[in-house]
Amino acid sequence: MAKSKRGQRLLPHKLDLVFSTFIEVSGLITTGASISRIVTPILACASDIMSGKASFAILEKKRAYTRVSYSPPRPNSRLAVKEGPVRMAGFVEKVYRDPKPRRLARTGTAKQVERLSGLDGMPASPAIIVAGLQYRKRRIGMIGVVTAGDRVPDEQEMGLFGLLARQAGIAIRNAREFERTQTLSITDGLTGAYNYRFLIDTLRKEIGRSDRFKEKFSIIMLDVDGLKEYNDTHGHLRGSAVIRSVAQIVSQKLRSIDMLCKYGGDEFVVVLPRTPKKGAALAAERIRVAIDKHRFPGEDLTGKITASMGIASFPEDGGTVPELISSSDKALYKAKRHGRNLVWISGKKKPFSTV
Repeated sequence: MAKSKRGQRLLPHKLDLVFSTFIEVSGLITTGASISRIVTPILACASDIMSGKASFAILEKKRAYTRVSYSPPRPNSRLAVKEGPVRMAGFVEKVYRDPKPRRLARTGTAKQVERLSGLDGMPASPAIIVAGLQYRKRRIGMIGVVTAGDRVPDEQEMGLFGLLARQAGIAIRNAREFERTQTLSITDGLTGAYNYRFLIDTLRKEIGRSDRFKEKFSIIMLDVDGLKEYNDTHGHLRGSAVIRSVAQIVSQKLRSIDMLCKYGGDEFVVVLPRTPKKGAALAAERIRVAIDKHRFPGEDLTGKITASMGIASFPEDGGTVPELISSSDKALYKAKRHGRNLVWISGKKKPFSTV
C-alpha cells in the first residue's frame, strides 16, 4: 500500500475501527438481530473510513433486492436508517453489476445517486465508492459510500474499504445461516415480539456496546391502558387480540434496528439503539398517538384503549439492566398516575406528551 503521510496518520485508527465494527457485528449475529441491524454498523464504519455523506447496502436474496441506507446522525437526533425494496434497473443495475471495489465520479447525477442510495440530499456533484459483497465467489450484494465529488480516497483507504466489503459478505452470510437455524424460543407466540429472555440478553449486550463506544441508547416501557376493563367485558380472548394489534401498531412506528420485546401480560419494552432520550420520547409520542387514533373493536363499551409509556436512557438513568428497567418503570408509573395515555421521561416532573 502507498505510504502517504495522510494514509500513515489515518490507517491505524481506521483499521481499528474495522476490527471493532466486526466484533460488534459478531455479537449482533448471535442475538438474532435483523439483517438491517447487523448491516448498520458496517455502513457507519464505511462512512467513517471514506468521510462519506451517506452509505448504503443492496442485498440480494432469491432474486429479490433489499436496500439498507444510512446517514450519519446529527446531534440529539435518531440514527437515520432506512430499509426497503429496490428495483434493479437503469443506473442502479449498472453500478450493481460490477463487483470490483472502485470509485465512480461524474457517472451519475445527484438524482441518480439518490435513487441508488435511497437517501435524499446528496451532494450536487457526488462520487460513489462501491464494492461487491460476496461469499465463496457468490454475489450476495453491494456496499457503497456517497462522498463529495472532490474527495479522492488514497490507496490505503480503498484497501480498507475492500477489506470491509469482504468481511461484510461473510458476516451477512453467517447472519442468514443463524437466522435459518434459530428457533421460535426468542419470540412471543401471541404478538411476534421478542420475549423476556431475549430482552434481557439484548440489554446486556447493548450496555456493553454503548459503554465501549461511549454512546447512548434508550428504552421505552409501554403499558396498555384500559385492558382490564376490556377483558372483564369482552373476555381474555378478545383482549389478546388487542395486545396483538398494539404490537403491530408499535412495530409500524419503529426503525428496522429497533427491537420490540414483550415484558409482561400487557407490557412491552422497546430497545432503541444509538438513540438519546429526546429521540426516544419523540418515537414514543408517535406510537402513543397511533394507538390513540386506532379504533379497537368493542372499546365503545369499556373505554378507549390507549398506552402509557416511560422513557429511560443509558447511562443517565442506569448502568445495569435492572437499573434501566426500574427507571423506565418509574416513569411509566408517573404516566399512569397522572391520567394515562402519556409519555413520561425518567427524571422529569411533567409529561412529555401535551394531551
